[in-house]
Amino acid sequence: MRKSPKSILSLVGISLALLGCSSGATSDNTETSFQALTVDPNAAYTIVGVASGKCVQIAGQSLANSARAQLEPCSNSASQQFRFPVYTGSYHHIVNVASGKCLDVQSKSTANGAAVIQYTCGSGTNQQWSVTTNTDGSVRLTARHSGKVMEANQGGTADGTYIVQWTSSGANYQQFNLTVPGTGGTGGSGGSTGTGGSTGSSGGSTTSGGSAAAGGSSGGSTTSGGSTDTGGSSGGSTTSGGSTAAGGSSGGTTGTGGTTVTLPALADIEAIMTKVTSYEIQLGPEDPSWVNKWTEATFYIGVMAAYLVTNDQTYLTDATNWAQKNKWTLLGSPTRSADNQCAGQVYTDLYLQNPVASNANMYQSTQASINLVKASPKPGIVKNVDDWWWCDALFMAPGAVVRLGTITNDATYYSFLDTMWFATQAGLFDTKTGLFWRDSTFVNGSVYWSRGNGWVMGGIARVLQYLPASDARHADYVSLLNTMAAALKPWQQSDGTWHSDLTHPTKYNNPEVSGTGLISYAITYGINQGLLDRATYLPVVVSAWNGLVQQVDAQGRVGYVQATGSAPAAAGATETHDYGVGALLLAGSEMANLVK
Repeated sequence: MRKSPKSILSLVGISLALLGCSSGATSDNTETSFQALTVDPNAAYTIVGVASGKCVQIAGQSLANSARAQLEPCSNSASQQFRFPVYTGSYHHIVNVASGKCLDVQSKSTANGAAVIQYTCGSGTNQQWSVTTNTDGSVRLTARHSGKVMEANQGGTADGTYIVQWTSSGANYQQFNLTVPGTGGTGGSGGSTGTGGSTGSSGGSTTSGGSAAAGGSSGGSTTSGGSTDTGGSSGGSTTSGGSTAAGGSSGGTTGTGGTTVTLPALADIEAIMTKVTSYEIQLGPEDPSWVNKWTEATFYIGVMAAYLVTNDQTYLTDATNWAQKNKWTLLGSPTRSADNQCAGQVYTDLYLQNPVASNANMYQSTQASINLVKASPKPGIVKNVDDWWWCDALFMAPGAVVRLGTITNDATYYSFLDTMWFATQAGLFDTKTGLFWRDSTFVNGSVYWSRGNGWVMGGIARVLQYLPASDARHADYVSLLNTMAAALKPWQQSDGTWHSDLTHPTKYNNPEVSGTGLISYAITYGINQGLLDRATYLPVVVSAWNGLVQQVDAQGRVGYVQATGSAPAAAGATETHDYGVGALLLAGSEMANLVK
């Protein structure tokens, strides 16, 4: 049982803990508030796991947004060093010295097992950490938004073990020592920070070839030659020659010498997502005999994305009920079919909300089918012979594969994914247009299907959510996202949507929601992760979202969704399909992240 603090360490030049000395307190694992342990905000510390003796490092020493934190042998590299500037009150940013980015709980998730990543420092409470100390000098790092602590995933001590958040249990793999690189001593000094208040109440972080974060309740970030985020609830970004987003409930973006873009209100985005989900669930599955088919699975992938961004338990309940109805199995399991493996993305997303051994049944059917292909892969585009022979497959299976890699901490899933993905890309990607042909029957032709390219774009985003930045092909996925976003931008129509036949938009002269939703989802994800230029693509995704919303009727029915097929075709104003709703939910989830 945790007890009340027994003693406060005194601030005497350098703390006893920093010298590696004992304060004389009893070893009862008592926690003391962080005001009793003040780290020097200008000093760098390594974060060393008590259970493992290994250092927290950004995977692959990446400088990119969304790179995960993990355990690695201590080396004193800049990627293993962090500063602890006070953000507000007793909460701190934890800023990586190499990247200048903050430790962040991914997607603001409050679930156990949510990934700790690095991300551009902002005002989100998922980047604010309190530090409590035990009498042995170790600390616990608690996320403000969730009240959960950092831990080495499932108590792992191996190299590459991911850092996640979890409900505090007192376990030693939830405890860390802050050490000054090269000294082996624990960082910290008694006393309190500041005189009569917190440090940097209206501060921000400045990057000019580096980064120093001094937080604040209305702070943001300034990048020399880049963007300035005016944080807090009315935050946004200013880019010279680019765009300024003034957030709040109905934020907007003003481009200096550019375009004015009004951001949708977060409440309106969430209301649309709730409305279309309720309508679709009331409607029921299109094919009750195949409830775990890819069509339904895509809808529930969107439902889980909506849950992760809103933390609305209704979405989680809906997805769980569907998975339980399917008994956590794939259609035709065990199956080599990428389409049939799509449901595995929902099952693995659900498992990752509570990744404990007793829930392993959630992903075992998916793992059995993926392992079947992994053991004897057939990469390539030979129709009905190779495993991922059509471009849709790049959405259907890879999201499940990469999540299994995270769940099992087995990098062979990533290398398998890379082999399969880039074999399909080599055969179906038209380097001249920057777009994908649907399958080998379209190669060297002039037909580029909106939904087919949307599947690829959505697949890239789903992969990058979990693919380690250290993966040998990580940069190639990012490059493909950039190439396709640039290629798709000119084909966006005046209503914000993309038509079914991308490069012949008047052939089927109507909006098409499934392709638009998937394309918008991926581009917005790219903006949010710092992979795509915000000034260039913000007008694109806001226009796309507005175009999607226009296809939702008063009941919540999503219209203009092209029926299942393998090529461009017309769609009607009242034509709805579950996968189209899933695509809209995916777009909405990232738009909500953008507005936040």
